[in-house]
Amino acid sequence: MLSSSLVSALQSKITGPSIASVAAEHGYTCIGLAPTPQTDPAFGFDSGFDEYETFSEGGGENPFKNRRSRIRESLGRINSVRRLYRRLVPMEAVLSSLPTDEEIIDMAIERFNDAPAPRFLWVHLMESHRPYGTGSEALPKELDRKAGAAGNTGLLGSKSVSESEIEQIKGTYRDALGRVDGQIERLLAEIDADPTFVFTSDHGDEFGEDGYFYHQGFRRRVVDRLIEVPVVMDGVDLETEPEAKPEPNRFSVLDIAPTLIESAGMEVPDQWHGTPLADGGSETMITVAPWHEKATIAVQDETKKLVARDANVSLESGENRTETSRAEVSDELEQRLRDLGYTDAG
Repeated sequence: MLSSSLVSALQSKITGPSIASVAAEHGYTCIGLAPTPQTDPAFGFDSGFDEYETFSEGGGENPFKNRRSRIRESLGRINSVRRLYRRLVPMEAVLSSLPTDEEIIDMAIERFNDAPAPRFLWVHLMESHRPYGTGSEALPKELDRKAGAAGNTGLLGSKSVSESEIEQIKGTYRDALGRVDGQIERLLAEIDADPTFVFTSDHGDEFGEDGYFYHQGFRRRVVDRLIEVPVVMDGVDLETEPEAKPEPNRFSVLDIAPTLIESAGMEVPDQWHGTPLADGGSETMITVAPWHEKATIAVQDETKKLVARDANVSLESGENRTETSRAEVSDELEQRLRDLGYTDAG
């Protein structure tokens, strides 16, 4: 999304220029606030930013006290151990250790208003992530674990989630989205500018339609409920050239970065794979769900969708070739990813 790159999708990290690095070259002050290990600087997400925060914590040196140690990391590769860990360490406790969305927006407003113009601000909010809040606003721990285990087999296999429980999960999710809306409205009301604005999500969630719940990256699923996300734009020039296609109803998130950069009067990098919406957007949409050396790939247009699961995937562009591979990261980051439901760095 930030780098408009299929290479980034395959390698699960920023490769090449990002929105921030392009904007920085044109004199923008770039600020990023993203309280999630998925956007850790180890994956290159800090590229181009003057200020960048993921709000990570140290893990200590004692492997028997530190749940970020390699010993625990190795045990976490075993499915039954990983499922047991999730029962003992609920997602609500993980989100409770992060700054709240309200705190993130407070910081975003202050830092944006204090920064010299022109400015680029990227904010990632986490309280709409499973279990959709903290404390009394979150899903009950038992229901969250039960739904998260749906579809599992073996020692810690799943129990059926009832229709009333599904409605409870959906209702809690809707409430979380409502709170996110409120925080975004506050951000736009309190910053000292009338900005170009884009809102989107990195994934959707499942609610039992195929027996699974939430977004769990290790499953490598590419159903529409997970990969179709809303995009809201304001202040973006989408006026198309006479010879261009009409503005599309569906497009790739790879198109967001070039659309923003072109609308701001900057040159779109040749390395990017997206197409500005003023030029009609991408005709073909590609989704990559990688995990270690395997990936599920979905290729679709307005009428057709082709899915290849557990494929050996490579991307050839000119003389360059990229393949799916596991990211090498620190013990601490590995555990932070696992805390959020990713079995490891992937």
